[in-house]
Amino acid sequence: MAVFVYRGIIIGSGKSVQAVRDADNVRALRAVLRKEGVMLTSAEEDTRGTSTGNKRGGLLAFWKNRISGQDVAMVTRQLATLVGAGIPLVKAVTVLAEKSSKLELQRVLTQIRDQLNEGTSLAKSMEAHTKVFPPLYFSMVAAGEASGTLEEVLERLADFMENQARLKGKVTGALAYPILMTMIGALIISLMMTAVVPKVKGIFESLDRALPWYTETLLVISSVLSSAAFGGTIIGMILTVFARRAFAAAAGPTEKKGAMNLAPKRKPMSGAAVGAIVVSIITVLLFFYVESPLWFGGGILGGIALGFALARFLAFLGTDKGRLWRDTRMLGMPIFGELFRMLAVARFARTLGTLLKAGVPILKAMDIVVAVIGNARLASIVQEAQVAVREGSSLGVPLKKSNAFDPTVVLMIEVGEESGELEKMLENVAKDYDSQVEIRVQALTSLLEPLIIVFMGGAVGFIAFSILMPLIQMNEFVQ
Repeated sequence: MAVFVYRGIIIGSGKSVQAVRDADNVRALRAVLRKEGVMLTSAEEDTRGTSTGNKRGGLLAFWKNRISGQDVAMVTRQLATLVGAGIPLVKAVTVLAEKSSKLELQRVLTQIRDQLNEGTSLAKSMEAHTKVFPPLYFSMVAAGEASGTLEEVLERLADFMENQARLKGKVTGALAYPILMTMIGALIISLMMTAVVPKVKGIFESLDRALPWYTETLLVISSVLSSAAFGGTIIGMILTVFARRAFAAAAGPTEKKGAMNLAPKRKPMSGAAVGAIVVSIITVLLFFYVESPLWFGGGILGGIALGFALARFLAFLGTDKGRLWRDTRMLGMPIFGELFRMLAVARFARTLGTLLKAGVPILKAMDIVVAVIGNARLASIVQEAQVAVREGSSLGVPLKKSNAFDPTVVLMIEVGEESGELEKMLENVAKDYDSQVEIRVQALTSLLEPLIIVFMGGAVGFIAFSILMPLIQMNEFVQ
């Protein structure tokens, strides 16, 4: 039985609908939908083995159908409830697929349901959707299926994912206001430097008098920011970003041969290609508007060169060596470095404790921890610890030698190993570090907010002072 992404119109109300449904073929799908009062307009067979997100509807549709960690946690909790109530697994997954409001989640659950009907285990069915279910997820499900404790494991998974989502939400929410203030402040200052100060510059030039050093500094900065070369550099970098993404999208997978369209439509152009075309048109028009086309063109070439250099650097950060270089320096940052370390250690303790409690062997659990810890430096330490554990060492010894984990964390792990309650100790470590992260983030944001206000006020004050002081001095000289 195939899975179709279809569009239709509800006959009674004329409202359009888009959803996922399985059927033997398009004709069978049309017949089923007609009985439900839906007129089929287009249907496309979904032949993807993994979930990559539905981007055909553009950025808005992709964001709307994006599967978040909170969505997976909610589905996990509902699945645990249905399984605990004695409902067969296939029926439970079917119910969740039908009631889901997100098209991509419908697609994933429908494919899992079909694989379950073919006799595949739930864990194996989830392995095909690593974008939605991380290795930790289907490893714990496999352990639950093997031990006959699937309901309990699903409850633990839901708790784990809800805790992770809650912590992430608190950190994101706490940092949102300072980031928004910084962006608004940067925009206001940029507008003043590129729109207001250049107009005042003409007045100062007409005075034919020496200006204070701070006014000269302000005028130099304004001249650079409002110059054709600087504008060309920014446009060149933006054009490079859009062009690279457009080429990457063009080199990606094409329309599937299995698509069946009753109302054919052209394949939409990617957003990056549209952006590159728009920026190119704006660039050509600006050549006729700017006072120095030569400097503008040179700035564009410089921006393209900087764009490619930045792309190469980002590509380096995407390698194992680059991630290790970046994360090592992130841990060494003042103020923020300790926060990054605490987040990673909390994730390490909670993930390892959850896996061990679900019955996953420690070596396999450490493999999963390496993939989800979120810091390449600490991941390499966990890998070294895994080798030591495989050779017969305890977990606490290699972690203690690394000096990357707090002595209190190492001590609790050693006590847990000696007492046979390692899972409980790891859970305590995770709870303690989650609390510390929340406290540190709140303190950090409480400190950042007044600092940002002072910085913005100081910058605006410096601009006003640098403009007004020469005018006041001129007025006193005239008098």
